[in-house]
Amino acid sequence: MDYDYLARIKASIQLYTRKKTSNILDGEFGSIYRGRSFDFDDLREYVYGDSVRDIDWKSSSKTGRVLIRRYIAEKKHNILFIGDSGRKLSGDTDAGESKKEIAMDVLGTISYLVNDHGDDYALLTHTDQGYDFTFFKSGKFHLESILMRYEKCLEQEESKSLSETLEYVAEHLKRKMIIFIITDMDGEAGITDNLLKRLTVRNDVMVVSINDAYLTGSRLFDLENNSYEKQYMLHDKRIHEAEVIDRKKRLKKIDELYKRYMVSRVEISKKSEIVDKIVELFDKHKNESIAQ
Repeated sequence: MDYDYLARIKASIQLYTRKKTSNILDGEFGSIYRGRSFDFDDLREYVYGDSVRDIDWKSSSKTGRVLIRRYIAEKKHNILFIGDSGRKLSGDTDAGESKKEIAMDVLGTISYLVNDHGDDYALLTHTDQGYDFTFFKSGKFHLESILMRYEKCLEQEESKSLSETLEYVAEHLKRKMIIFIITDMDGEAGITDNLLKRLTVRNDVMVVSINDAYLTGSRLFDLENNSYEKQYMLHDKRIHEAEVIDRKKRLKKIDELYKRYMVSRVEISKKSEIVDKIVELFDKHKNESIAQ
């Protein structure tokens, strides 16, 4: 990983705050925690990764279950990043930029903000050895670690589908979390109504979708050859128009699904728009929470 990476992320955030004459960390970012998912009770059941120092032994002995004092969660939130991967992320966006690089920048930017805010965060990806799931922690070393893990994961051609990874989360992770999903159009296509219903019972979910290059038109990207095709029948204008219509239908379906479960979403095509889009994502989440 480029060790100037965090410096570049910090510089882009500082540029945003100068342009907007506001503080992203105290303003838009802090407001995402006003949602429904963090009105906790006093106690919750222990889950793997919690500190034993937070166990309420008296209550645990009465109930026969190991319980954690809830006040810890009021100070820190558990942020889970789910990074999609595989061959499909090796292409370009519709703006001609690398999907891998944008995925890395999105993770880097949000994790930098989360870390600066003092919350605990983890990364879940799928590798050729199975799921790679970090502990919920914070700190610069942890931040660099999850970026290096995701960078390595993005180099793999094969990966489990995003829907399978989300099923794993719904089945095995019982703590309350804010979940950030980094994916693309193909990844979103596998997200079902039932899956979102299970995920949003206890969690807030936000999605960053990286736009795909078109399969038709003048900029046709071939994943097999890792290049743009110069001559091909799919350059036909009518076929391209049909693909544009199909994408609009898919987007409408996704938006309707997310709206039912108050899932906030943004699309990104260029590195230069990442910070603005992330702030937009936080604002959407805040407004949905207020409207509830």
